[in-house]
Amino acid sequence: SLLDDQGLAEVSQVAEDVLDAVNKGLYKEATQLWGKAEMVIEQNTDGVNFYNILTKSTPTSAVKSSLEFTQSPLVHLYQRYVRHLQQDSLSQLMNGPIRKKLKIIPEDCSWGGQSANVFQNMEGDFMKPVISIVDELLEAGVNVTIYNGQLDLIVDTIGQEAWVRKLKWADLPKFKQLKWKAVYSDPESSETSAFVKSYKNLAFYWILRAGHMVPSDQGDMALKMMRMV
Repeated sequence: SLLDDQGLAEVSQVAEDVLDAVNKGLYKEATQLWGKAEMVIEQNTDGVNFYNILTKSTPTSAVKSSLEFTQSPLVHLYQRYVRHLQQDSLSQLMNGPIRKKLKIIPEDCSWGGQSANVFQNMEGDFMKPVISIVDELLEAGVNVTIYNGQLDLIVDTIGQEAWVRKLKWADLPKFKQLKWKAVYSDPESSETSAFVKSYKNLAFYWILRAGHMVPSDQGDMALKMMRMV
């Protein structure tokens, strides 16, 4: 909804390039094109936040890593999805009180310090489809819950629905026939907090007014969902 016709055309073109690479099994190339696609989106939306489309991305600090990584096409993806997470209270907790409590972490090792290496080594994995694994879980009777923030761009609702439709689970046709039901985090309020579809061991929650970080954006609804599944 933030793109005009020209912006949509530019994004659609690079998205087709990503899809073509995935279909050919060129997963590293697909990852790099994914990064390119996001840059095209940012250029056309004045820097929309991929975690919440109602906000704007904040500038990211420089990556402190090897020269090899700083020259990698992954650098922008890393800055967008990993780097800023290491500046919050979780990092302070893990590198402070938890380090002192455990008393086993080497001095030259910090929580999150390996993230650049992990990110780089996963370059060929990011774009690989794993729908078949979900099918295996469902067939094994494992409870599978999918939840999605309405305002999330990087893991958007339309994309979630698209891969769910590709499942080969025998009960998928019955799941698809269901209409979603409203969920209220506050029983005394008529304000809808989410919608849900649930059949046997598959449930899908659409969390309203939430981005990628559902527990942070809609804590009450996230807690209610955990109690329902």
